[in-house]
Amino acid sequence: MGSESAASLVARYFEMWNTGDTEMVEAIVGPDWVDHAHPEVAGPDGVRQAVAAIRAVSPDLRFEVESILGDDDLVAAVGGVGPQHTSPGRFVWLVRVADGRVVEMWTYQQS
Repeated sequence: MGSESAASLVARYFEMWNTGDTEMVEAIVGPDWVDHAHPEVAGPDGVRQAVAAIRAVSPDLRFEVESILGDDDLVAAVGGVGPQHTSPGRFVWLVRVADGRVVEMWTYQQS
């Protein structure tokens, strides 16, 4: 998988969304990236465009990752999404990692 752990890679993916800094998107997101909740966002370019678009309309949106479980090819991240200083919606993200990059994600909203 490379020198970076899968958990660290997933943490960097969510931090990219929080900061809007997509300079390292190719190092984080695999070329065949699939987000099953948003299939229109494909590959690193799609992620770059989605981050820019979301931050343009919701610059205070934050992914608050509380736990990252696992450190192999499938990692679960647990946390919330919402504007800063509010109670975020609760989510579980399952992220598949291959060849040192995130390549696939499933999103589950907790009730």
